[in-house]
Amino acid sequence: MKKVKYTLDKIEDGQYVFLEHKNEENQLLIPATKINVEIAEGSIVLISEVDSIYEFGVLIEETEDMKEKVSSLLEKLVNKK
Repeated sequence: MKKVKYTLDKIEDGQYVFLEHKNEENQLLIPATKINVEIAEGSIVLISEVDSIYEFGVLIEETEDMKEKVSSLLEKLVNKK
């Protein structure tokens, strides 16, 4: 069972759109009916699939670190003006 790290990009038209972490060209679309945990947009998760059943592991610390990095970059951009 291979686990792959993804970031939840958006939830649109009943589909969760995940982008592979570090290789955002690879997308994974999962119907909302297959999601059995609460995942917020921007969350970093480990996803594995066995017999069409998905297992999710939300990486809380990595998600928080990424949010801090993004916030810091936005602050730098705003203060540049």
